[in-house]
Amino acid sequence: MDLLTKAVVVAVVIAVVIVSAYYLLKQSSANQVTKAQATSLILDYLRNNYPGATVNITNVSSSVYAGSWYILASVISNSTSPCPSYSVLSFDYPQYGFVSRVENNYTGNCIVNGFAGNHSSYIIASYPVAIALSHELNISSVNSYIQRAGYANVSVHATYYDSINYSNTIYQKVWLVDYTSSKLNYSVQVLLSQIGGNQLDVKNVS
Repeated sequence: MDLLTKAVVVAVVIAVVIVSAYYLLKQSSANQVTKAQATSLILDYLRNNYPGATVNITNVSSSVYAGSWYILASVISNSTSPCPSYSVLSFDYPQYGFVSRVENNYTGNCIVNGFAGNHSSYIIASYPVAIALSHELNISSVNSYIQRAGYANVSVHATYYDSINYSNTIYQKVWLVDYTSSKLNYSVQVLLSQIGGNQLDVKNVS
């Protein structure tokens, strides 16, 4: 093979490599999932698989897998019942599609996970944990209220306060959990410390 022929062959090979690389890059770009697309797809998936639950995407960042997104989502089922279930799931999308990992199960089956063995330093950082803990503490007036109204007829809400004047006492960093029901003419309020989850006060409110 003479020098000219060799040069032509090399040029053709280089041209083929460049064209192939171009089309591969173009295909990869076309298949790239944007941050917004990944977030929307995961959100739709969770809403379909956890009907009635409160679902939120809490964080989206680049995944360790090229072209994918690391997505954290919170799922709260029965959010205003006396026993909400609260978990955080993670996804690497589209690397693993809709396959999730459980990052944390905060509450489930009327239990606050991690509270019993870490009572003094436990921090209540969310409303479903405050609600579940107020039930887990086995407070007689709460138990009586749920029994009288019927579990399905009780609605519970929790609000955090940096400072609150409650029953003529100033409390710092607390959760106020309020049990209400259309079946009864009063509500029950439970005041919990944010750190330690201590029962600070309980009262019936007409």
